[in-house]
Amino acid sequence: MNVEIENLKLEILTMKIIRVHKKISLKVLQEIGILLRNGGVIVYPTDTAYAMGGIFDNAKVIKKILQMKKRKDAKFTLIASDIRQVEKLFSLNTFEKKLAKKYWPGPLSLVVSRKYAVRVPKNALARELAHIAQRPLIASSANISGKDSPFSIREFLKQHKNNPNKPEYILDYGKLIRKKPSTIVKVNTIGTIKIIRKGEIPMLHLLRPI
Repeated sequence: MNVEIENLKLEILTMKIIRVHKKISLKVLQEIGILLRNGGVIVYPTDTAYAMGGIFDNAKVIKKILQMKKRKDAKFTLIASDIRQVEKLFSLNTFEKKLAKKYWPGPLSLVVSRKYAVRVPKNALARELAHIAQRPLIASSANISGKDSPFSIREFLKQHKNNPNKPEYILDYGKLIRKKPSTIVKVNTIGTIKIIRKGEIPMLHLLRPI
């Protein structure tokens, strides 16, 4: 018997993994919402790769995600349910609102503070999770810092097999299509766009007049 496969089976037995195919039951969604609102951390699909996340401004969540990723930098990308949720917490200038209207839902993250960039993702489940949590969620790639982003839960489990820090829930959406990460931009009040991270949206598209 392959030892690596046996170890993965053991990992699955000790973690709560929910297999999701497009839809998720209301009961499970409500359970995850309660978990998130109480400082839980989950692994979930986005429109790019699998992410680890929880309520973005919860100190317990931030500490655990940093431990899971084995990194110290507490700057994160976030996902929100819609632009209304974003605007309840962050101020968007006129040009940011225009970009949001053009590219959301989609893989464009807008820098909204020194610590955060936020987007509304195409993935409906990710949006639903932010909605049920009632706050934007951290959407940090579910990798250990310096390693490849996972596009399947098997990849996540293999990468984290010796990691003592575990998420409370894993939402298995199947194998995701490999894509670039979200494009991160910073936009000033006169409409100048600075590319912070190249990603899924080509730079030439962004530099066209809004």
